[in-house]
Amino acid sequence: MKNKSDSPHPSEWLSADKPIETREEDALGRRGFSEALASAIRGWSGRDSLVIALYGVWGSGKSSIKNMMIESLATASPNLAVIDFNPWQRANRPQLSTAFFDELGIALGKGDLGTNEHRKQVLNRYRRWASRLRGGREFAKHLRNTVSIILFVCAATLIGSGWIHSRTFSITIGLLILIASFLSISSKFVDATITFFEAGVDVGAKSLGEIKAEVAADLRKMDAPILAILDDLDRLTPAELLEVFQLIKANGDFPNLIYLVLCERTIVETNIAKALNVVGRDYLEKIVQVAFDVPMIDVSRVHQVLFERLDSLLSAEAVSARFSEKRWVNMFRSSIHSYFSTLRDVNRFISTLSFHVSALSVDDAFEVNPIDLIGIEVIRSFEPGVYKALQSSKGMLTTTGRPEKREAEAVENALASIVGMGREGHRDELRKLIRQLFPTVEWALGGSNYINEYERSPWYRELRICSSKVFDRYFRLAISEKELSQGSIRKLLQARGDRAALRSELETLHSRGLLDSGLEELAIHQDEIESEQVEPFITAIFDVADLLSDEKRGMFEVPVHWRVGSLVQRSMEKFSDTRARSEVLTSSIEKTNGLSMAVHFVALIDAPREGSNEGPILPETELVEVRRAAVNKISGAAASGALAQHPKLAILLGLWRKWGKNEDVGDYIETLTMTKEGTLQLLRSLVVRSLRQQVGDYAGTERYYMRRIDIETLISMDILDARVGALPMGSLSDEDRRAVRAFQKAMERRSSGKSDDDPFARD
Repeated sequence: MKNKSDSPHPSEWLSADKPIETREEDALGRRGFSEALASAIRGWSGRDSLVIALYGVWGSGKSSIKNMMIESLATASPNLAVIDFNPWQRANRPQLSTAFFDELGIALGKGDLGTNEHRKQVLNRYRRWASRLRGGREFAKHLRNTVSIILFVCAATLIGSGWIHSRTFSITIGLLILIASFLSISSKFVDATITFFEAGVDVGAKSLGEIKAEVAADLRKMDAPILAILDDLDRLTPAELLEVFQLIKANGDFPNLIYLVLCERTIVETNIAKALNVVGRDYLEKIVQVAFDVPMIDVSRVHQVLFERLDSLLSAEAVSARFSEKRWVNMFRSSIHSYFSTLRDVNRFISTLSFHVSALSVDDAFEVNPIDLIGIEVIRSFEPGVYKALQSSKGMLTTTGRPEKREAEAVENALASIVGMGREGHRDELRKLIRQLFPTVEWALGGSNYINEYERSPWYRELRICSSKVFDRYFRLAISEKELSQGSIRKLLQARGDRAALRSELETLHSRGLLDSGLEELAIHQDEIESEQVEPFITAIFDVADLLSDEKRGMFEVPVHWRVGSLVQRSMEKFSDTRARSEVLTSSIEKTNGLSMAVHFVALIDAPREGSNEGPILPETELVEVRRAAVNKISGAAASGALAQHPKLAILLGLWRKWGKNEDVGDYIETLTMTKEGTLQLLRSLVVRSLRQQVGDYAGTERYYMRRIDIETLISMDILDARVGALPMGSLSDEDRRAVRAFQKAMERRSSGKSDDDPFARD
C-alpha cells in the first residue's frame, strides 16, 4: 500500500497547461512587459482604430502576458471595455462572425455612450450594421446550398428515369423529391433572406456606408476605447484565419477600437499564403500597425521553476534516498537542460513525472532511481521515438563489457540509429543523456568499458535503469509479482539481527513464491551485515532454507545449497578469528529448526578446495567441533522421526556415516527398511533428477535414475533388492513406481557391467 503522507498524489501535480491568470503568478519576469503594454493601450489618444500584434512561438507565454495585461488594465482603467475573444475555442467555429459581432455589441453596450436612450440608439445602429454584414454572408451561403441540393436531386431524378419506363411517373416522382428537398431547407433560407433585407428596410434608404458612418460617429464620442483581443489565431485553419482578418478589416476603421492579435507569426503568414496565394508577410503588415515580440525567455528562470517543482515532488525520504546531487548536476548540465526552454515544457514534464513517481512509490519505498526516472522521462516526453527504441533494447542496454568486434559494430550502429531518431539540434545532448543512463554501453558512445562485477552491486543497489533486474520497471511503471518491492527488501534487511523476525519475513516470502529472491537480496547486501548480526542471521537462514528445493532446478542453475552456502560463508567472514567462526556456526547448527541446509553447509566447507587460492574458512581443528554438531543434528532427527520423513534422507545418511559411527547409521537403515514406508522413503531420496537441454531448446529432457555408489554407501544392493521385491507394486503411487524402476535399472546396469557415469546412456 502506498503511504499517502509521503507519496505525492498525481492530482496535486497534473497541469492543464493553462496560462497564468495574475501578475502574482509570474515566475519568468514578464510582469513589467505586460504592464508596459497595458500602459501603451491605455494611453492611446488617436481617434482611429489600432491593430496591435503580439508575436511569439507556441509555449512562449503570449496568453500569460495577455492575462497580466488585462489585470493591469482592470486596475488602472476600469472603464476600458475588453473583449477577450478566442476563435479557436469556439464550439461552433463556422459562426465566428456572429460570435464576434455579439461580443463587440456587448462591449459597446457597456461603454460610456451617454443617456440610456442614446445608448439604445447606438446599439440599434450597430446591430443593423452587423446584421447587414452577417445577413449577406448567410444569404449567399444558404442560396448556394439550396442550388446545390436542387441540382443534385435533379441529377438523381434523371438517372432514376432510366429505370422507370413510364415518363409521366418519372416526372411526378422527380417533382415531389424537389419540393420535399426545398421544404426541408426553406426555413433556413427564408430566415437568412429576411435577415438580409430587414437590415436594409429598417434604415430606409441609407446605404451600408452611411450606416457605418453613423456607428463611427457614435464610437468617436466614447471617452475610453474598446480593446478586442483575438488569441490563438495560429491554431485556426487558413479559411478561418482569413475570416477573422476580414472581420478586422470590416471594422478596422472604427474609432476607439483597438485590436490585439496574438499568434505565431510564421504560421499565420503561411496560412494566409495558402488561403489567398499572396505573400503572407505583406498581407499581415497591411493589417497590423504595431507589432511586438514576446520578450526572450530567461531560461535560467525556467530551470529554477523546474528545480523548485522537482524539489517538492522528490522531497519524500523514500524517493530522495538515492538522489545523488553530483550525478544530477552532471546529467542536467550535459543534456537535460536543453529540453526545458519554456514553462510549458516544465508543466507537461512535471505532470507526467509526478504520476510515475506516485505509481512507483510502493510500501513507503521507491522502486527506481529518481535521477534515472527523470532522465528516461525526459526522453519519453521530448523524444518519443527514441523512448520506444530504448524500451525494446533491454539486452543491448543492460549487458556489460565490450563484445567481440562484429557484435560491437552492431551495437554501435544500433545506438547511432537510436540517437538519429532524436530531434534536430538535440542529438548531441541525447547521446550524452543515453551515456549517463546506460554506462553499460558507454564504450559504444566514446566512453569507458565496464566489467560485469560492477553492474552486479552498485548499479542494482542504486536501482539504475542499466541493471537488467530493474530495467523493465522504468517502462512498466510497476514491479511484477515475481519481484521484491523495495519495502519488502527494506524489512528483510532490517530483520537481519533478529532470528525470529528474519525467519518470519523469509517464511512470508516463501508463501509468495519469493524466498529464493529474498535470499538473493540478502546476498547482494551481504557486506552490510554487522558482526553481532551473524549468528541470528545464519540461524534464521538454516531455519527456512530447507523450504527451498532444487528438484525442478534447470540444467544451468546453481544448486540451492551452494547459493545458501555462499551466503552463510560470506557472513562468517565478518570474523577474522577462526575460533569465533566455529563458535557462531556451531551455535547456529544447534539452535536451528532446519536440518538439511545446516548439514549441507558443513559438507561444503569440509570438502577439498581443489584449484582455489583461498584458504579453508575453518581449519581442521575447528571443523571437528562443527562436524560433531552436524552429527548430533542428524541423530537427533533420527530419534525424533523427522529424518525418516526428510526428502534428503539419503544425503543426510551418507553424511552421518561419513562423520559419525557406521554402526549407528547401519542400525538405523536396517530398522528403517524393515517397513514398506521406510523402504520407499529411502528409494525416493536416492533418485537423482537430470535435465538435458541443448542449445536452441526451449525445454529440457528429464530423466530420473539412481547411482549404485549412492546406494552401496548406505546399504547392500542385494538386501535392498529383497526389500523392494516385497513391495506391493500395484498399490504404489506414480512417484514410488518411478523410484522402484530407477532402482531396478541400477541393478540391471550392475549385472551388465554398465557405468553410472552417463545417466542418459541407454539402459
